[in-house]
Amino acid sequence: MDTRTRVFVSYSRKDAEFLSWLAQGLRDRGLLVDYDRSTEDPNSVTTGISAEDAWWTRLEEMITAAEVIVFVVSPDSARSRVCDEEIAFAQGLGKRIIPVLWRPIDFDTAPPRLSTLNIKISFATPDSDRLTASLQELVTSIHTDVRWFRTAALLSAAARRWDASGRPADRLLRGVELREAEAWAARRPSSAPRHPDILLEFLAESRGAEDERATLAAIEQARYHELIEILRPFLEAEIKLRERLPESNHWGVAKEMQQELMLLQSILYTHHRWHPEEAVFVSHTGAAEGYAEIFRFPCCGKISWEYRSAGPSEPPSQLRADGCKDLPEAARREGRERMNPFTSQLVARYWRTVNPERNASEDTDD
Repeated sequence: MDTRTRVFVSYSRKDAEFLSWLAQGLRDRGLLVDYDRSTEDPNSVTTGISAEDAWWTRLEEMITAAEVIVFVVSPDSARSRVCDEEIAFAQGLGKRIIPVLWRPIDFDTAPPRLSTLNIKISFATPDSDRLTASLQELVTSIHTDVRWFRTAALLSAAARRWDASGRPADRLLRGVELREAEAWAARRPSSAPRHPDILLEFLAESRGAEDERATLAAIEQARYHELIEILRPFLEAEIKLRERLPESNHWGVAKEMQQELMLLQSILYTHHRWHPEEAVFVSHTGAAEGYAEIFRFPCCGKISWEYRSAGPSEPPSQLRADGCKDLPEAARREGRERMNPFTSQLVARYWRTVNPERNASEDTDD
């Protein structure tokens, strides 16, 4: 990957001789120079416009990819409709534009976009020492906070792709990527243009989607824990009962009983273990082995025989006693006694069924 600072040069073709000198001088100083007739890349893959490119579309791509735009000011570029459109497109992306004077113009009659640019670097002199000094001044200006402007180029391109593809949610920034982009936006140098509207909308939509994901995750977690607390008495009673059942002599049935017990334990996070990757279907067994669907966890290679699965589309729970990793501390949760515990009629009836000798006074009336 070419790590040189990328510069796009907007110019009139009547200034092609000066452009060649300028482009070579910038290349000699370590910059990647791009313009319509660039010969740095003979195949016009990374720079320039190839014979098969849609001309204006390719120009937009070149301007979008550039970190800095250099505009060669002359009477011909001032009259050029294409140069004016290049400036407009670059300004719309929030690009930093550095105008350099090659041939004097009448600024009173210059197009509005050009007249608003601050021209401080001039090459309109025959003095070779002065030309070299101006070239160095331009290079210094280009390198000013280049990392900030490089990020600007990348984010502007991402925002433009998001907009061009119909603003889909899956193209938005998220997580660390979003936080870094927001921090970058807050560090805008005073020399940089204001952020373009499309970029601000891109960041705002990304933040909104991220906040919504976090809110939904918190709601789902709270809802899950509330349900588990209500169901805990029933699940604990079921676990105790299954732990007392004698093991079957049939291998498949015994395996199925073990799995059902482990599933109940996993719902209560009893073992604090899990498989971080979802299991994939491998094959199935026949009657002799109990009609099981066989899955494999890619994270560790663990094989699981599932007797309650509906087939390949219903993989087993990833929260399991045989999980290959510990649950993160934030996901662990122990049962707790409530000050006013929920009393389940179902649990009471269940206990009377499976444990008739239990003191009836402990049960609630139907």
